[in-house]
Amino acid sequence: MQRSSVLAQRSSLSGLAGAARGRAWATSRRPLATSAGKDDISLSTVEGYKVARLGDTGVAPSTGSITVAIKAGSRYESEPGIAHVFKNMVFKNTTKRSALRIVRETELYGGVLTASLNRDSLFLTAEFLKGDEAYFTELLGDVITASTFQAFEYIENVVPQIAAEYAQAVADPLVFGFDNLHQLAFRKGLGNSLFASPNTPVDHIDAVAYARKHLSNPAEIAIVAAGVDGSFEQLVSESFAPTSAAPPSASSDIKSAGGSAYFGGESRVPQTHSEQDLLLVGFQGGSLSSPEWQVLQHLLGGDSALKWTNGITPLASASSVLAASTPTLGHGAGVKAFNLQYSDNGLFGFAVSAPTDQVRGLAQKAIDALKDASKSVKAEDLKRAVAKAKFHAALALESRISRLEIVASQIQANGSASSLEQTFAALDKVTASQVQKAATAALKSKPSAVAYGNTHELPFVDELSL
Repeated sequence: MQRSSVLAQRSSLSGLAGAARGRAWATSRRPLATSAGKDDISLSTVEGYKVARLGDTGVAPSTGSITVAIKAGSRYESEPGIAHVFKNMVFKNTTKRSALRIVRETELYGGVLTASLNRDSLFLTAEFLKGDEAYFTELLGDVITASTFQAFEYIENVVPQIAAEYAQAVADPLVFGFDNLHQLAFRKGLGNSLFASPNTPVDHIDAVAYARKHLSNPAEIAIVAAGVDGSFEQLVSESFAPTSAAPPSASSDIKSAGGSAYFGGESRVPQTHSEQDLLLVGFQGGSLSSPEWQVLQHLLGGDSALKWTNGITPLASASSVLAASTPTLGHGAGVKAFNLQYSDNGLFGFAVSAPTDQVRGLAQKAIDALKDASKSVKAEDLKRAVAKAKFHAALALESRISRLEIVASQIQANGSASSLEQTFAALDKVTASQVQKAATAALKSKPSAVAYGNTHELPFVDELSL
C-alpha cells in the first residue's frame, strides 16, 4: 500500500516500503481476513453510503478517526496508473475550500489527513482530537462531493507527486518486486501496478472522469469512524449528501472490472549495486474466505519469536543457518513466507534476500518445505501455526487506521464486518488436511518469480526442483 500525508504535501516512503515489507516478511499489513476486533459496530446506510461506527475497545480515546474507503483501487483502473493519480488528486481545491485552506484548518484543529491506495480501495482518513468530528466529517464530505480537480493543480502538484512516489517505489527492491510479481501473476485487475509510470502518462481529463465516476456512486463507498459520538450518522447525512445522481451504470461497471485470473510468469531485473539479491517466488493462493492459507504461511514461517535466536519453523531454520555461516550478513537477510489474500484470489509464496551465492539454496529449501507441507503436517506444528495466525490477525487491529481500513474493506466486500472471535473460530477449524491441500494447490500452479540483482547468477525458477 502507498500512503501520502496531505499536511506535509509529500509521499511517505515508509508507507510505500513498509507495506511491501509487511506483506513480504510477515503477514499482510492489512489482511482483510482479520476482523473488526471486539468493538461494538453500528452499521447503517446513510444517503446511500455504508456507514460504520466503532465502539471503544477499552479506555475512552482522546482522539477520533474517520476513514472513507472508495472502491477505486488499482484493480479497477481504466488505464495504467490512473488510480495512483486519483490518490494524489484528493484533498485539493473544492467548491468551498482551497487546498491551502484545507491544510491550514486541519493544522488549526491539530488533525492529520492521509490518502492511501491498495489494489482494492482508495482510503481517505482524518485523525483528530475527540470532539472535532463535526468539522472533519464535513471536510471529508466536501472532498468527496465537491472536489474541482483543476488543471493547474494537476500540473503543479499532482504530476510531481506521482513522479516522486514512482521514483521511490522503483528504488526499493521489495516495493518494486511485489508490484512486478502481481503483474506477472494476474496481468490485469489485481495485476495492475499501484504506481503511475512516467512512460504511460495519464491525461488530466481522463483522470477527472475516473475520479468523478467513483466519487459519484455512494454504493461503492464505505465510511467508518472510531472515537466519535452517536450523532455521527447525522453528520454524514448533512455532509455527504450527493450533489448529483450516480450514473446508472457506475455500480455495474465497477463490479465487472478488476478481474483476478491467475497466470504466472517470470521477470529478471539486473542490479549491480545491491548488497543482497532478491528472489520472489509466488504461486496461486487462496481468497479471503480460506483461512488455511494464513496457517500455511505461519507453518513455513521465517521469523523467530525472540530476537537473536533461531526460529523453529522450516524457513526460520534455513535463515539461521545462513546467518551462522555469513557473519557480515545484512539486516533482513533470509527467506520468509508471504500470503496476500484478496476477495477472489490470492498470491502465496516466499521471498529470499541474501548474497547471490546463497539465494538458490534458500529458495530450494523453501520449496522443499512447501513440498513437505503438502505431504504431512504434524499436530504440534499445526497448533503453533494457528496460534501465530491468530496473533497476527489480532495485531493488525492494534493500529486504529489499520482497524478502520479492515472494517471498511470488509463492509465493501461483504456488507458486514466479522468479529475477532469469528476469525479465531475459523482459524481453529483449520485442519492438517486443509493445509496440505493448500500447499498441494500452490505447487500445482504455474509459479510467478521476480529476480532482482545479479541476474547472471540468480536461478531461473525452472532450475529449482518444484
